[in-house]
Amino acid sequence: MKIYIDQSSKIEYTNKNTVIAFSNGHHKSLLIKAKEKRKLEKIFKKINKPKIFVYKTFAILLAILIETEIENINHSFLIDKEYTGKEALIKNYLVEILRKQGKKFDKDQIDFTFVGKKSKCHQIAIDTFRGKLKPDITVAIKKLLKYLL
Repeated sequence: MKIYIDQSSKIEYTNKNTVIAFSNGHHKSLLIKAKEKRKLEKIFKKINKPKIFVYKTFAILLAILIETEIENINHSFLIDKEYTGKEALIKNYLVEILRKQGKKFDKDQIDFTFVGKKSKCHQIAIDTFRGKLKPDITVAIKKLLKYLL
C-alpha cells in the first residue's frame, strides 16, 4: 500500500506553522508551531549546524509521523519532493532516526516523488494548516530534542 506524504508551509518559514500529513485510505497529520521551529533553529545554530536545520527537522517530523506505520512491510512511503536535490540526505536522516528507535524496515520502502495538489494528503495538510482540521500530533521542542541527542 502506498502512503503519500505532503507538507504545508515549509520548515524554513519560521514565522508560520508547518503541517506534514499522510493519506492512504486513512490519514494522519502532524503540526509544529512556528515558535517551536524558531527554538529548534536556535539550537542548530548553537551547535554550529545551521545548514542542516531544515533537512534534519523535516526528517524528524517524518519519523514521528510514520513511526507507527513503518514496520508494515506492505507499506511504501512516497514523500513529496519538497527539497529537490536533498532527498538522499533527508532519507539518510530519516532511516537513521527510525533505526535508532529500533524500527525494522527496508529503506527501499521510502522514496520521493511529486505529490500533486489534488492528492488527499495535500488536502489533509492544507486543511490542517488552515485550521479546518485538527492535527493528530502537535510536536513540541521537548519531543524533537530526543531525536537530536
